[in-house]
Amino acid sequence: MASRATGPADALAAVVLAGGRSTRLGGQDKAALLLDGARLVDRVVAAAQAAGAREVVVVGPASLVPGVPVVQEEPPFGGPVAGVAAGLAALGGGSTAVLVLACDLADPSAAVGALTAAWDGGAEEAGVHLLDEDGRPQWLTGIYRLDSLESALTALGDPAGQSARRLLSALPVRGVEGPASAAADIDTWEDWEIVRRRHDSRRAR
Repeated sequence: MASRATGPADALAAVVLAGGRSTRLGGQDKAALLLDGARLVDRVVAAAQAAGAREVVVVGPASLVPGVPVVQEEPPFGGPVAGVAAGLAALGGGSTAVLVLACDLADPSAAVGALTAAWDGGAEEAGVHLLDEDGRPQWLTGIYRLDSLESALTALGDPAGQSARRLLSALPVRGVEGPASAAADIDTWEDWEIVRRRHDSRRAR
């Protein structure tokens, strides 16, 4: 599914979350894993930029992505909602919608393409997020109205240790389906091997 460029009415920014401990990967930095010769985090940043994100902020260890602002959540490893809060605080302004993306997406171009195709910036919606193959919401792969997201964070209070579901489920957001690869992420070494085999198969065709 092809992405579309966003217009002035829904000027887009992006927050890429790369601050987790990767415990199910034995502490391996997921953001630095190489797929098709590029780090996972770089693939996600590139997908956001290709979709028209005028500004991209990565939340994670300092100097994670040269040339892209990097901030760290407070406290460090404070969870994804703390990461969203830190990313939004670092945005320079001028955007009305924000892509929220985890750094471990297996196919970020497909994910971003599905989101931008579904998002029309209508005032009746606070955002759209992907559904996985079983129909479960993927809150951290979405486009959200910046003002709605900021209001939800204010209402939540301290973001440390909070779940993305608690932050977002009360908002008027819509789940959207995409290609099978769009919502796939890499949480375990088994996930990583599945993704690598899929990419090796594609290259062999």
